Amino acid sequence: MGKASKERYWRELVRRQRDRGETVARFCAREGVSVHQFYWWKRTLKLRSRRSMPGQGRPAARADTAGEGSLAAKSFFPVRLPFSTPAPIELVHPGGCVVRIPAGFDPRSLRQILASLDPAASNAGEN
Repeated sequence: MGKASKERYWRELVRRQRDRGETVARFCAREGVSVHQFYWWKRTLKLRSRRSMPGQGRPAARADTAGEGSLAAKSFFPVRLPFSTPAPIELVHPGGCVVRIPAGFDPRSLRQILASLDPAASNAGEN
């Protein structure tokens, strides 16, 4: 099965499951596909659809808090953890990139990394 036909197949499966309203587990058992594979394709197709539609790559900010200049209007804002951990922190960027941040990281370097992923993130942490 070619790449395009495989994508069409999974788009059809995801659509049928959604239209029927049955649980993913039951649908997958009936169709003979794994639940893991179904969710992987569902997520992958959603990301591909977002990338192919200009302006649709990021979730919209809530209307009640999205005033210009508010924190909700920014794509990233600083988070202070109430604990210290030697384990890395994992940040999942809306574009799908995963950034693993080690303990004792340099905030300036993190801002540069995020800016390279998304120019709007270059203002992260600046007040």
